[in-house]
Amino acid sequence: MASSDIKQPTVPSAAPASPLKGTYRAKSVATRLTEAEFGEVESAVATAGKKLAEWLRDAALTQARSSQELTDSILLAEILGMRSLMLNLFARASEGPISVEDLRKMSAHADSIKEHKAQEFLAQKRLQSNTR
Repeated sequence: MASSDIKQPTVPSAAPASPLKGTYRAKSVATRLTEAEFGEVESAVATAGKKLAEWLRDAALTQARSSQELTDSILLAEILGMRSLMLNLFARASEGPISVEDLRKMSAHADSIKEHKAQEFLAQKRLQSNTR
């Protein structure tokens, strides 16, 4: 055999950079699934139109971050409730003295709308981030 027929070993290129500046994904997570569980995962991956590794990474990170989203949602609801209460208090106070009954009604109104307003706000933010 001539020396020109010998193939030189190829060196794999470095892993592509993650979307994070200068950060590479170097860690991995492994698990075992039953055939039925794997079928469920494959179905979800196909529905999402993603590669298996990408879908698994997204699912793991979503789960890891979900408790933070719940806390954020609760805090946002409380802030929006306080905002509603304060705006109503100032508006009503500009008209004259506020009765205890007026304060109770404004507080009940703020409590009744805060969670819905927080979910609306978060949904708008998710929509904005998905369209970028």
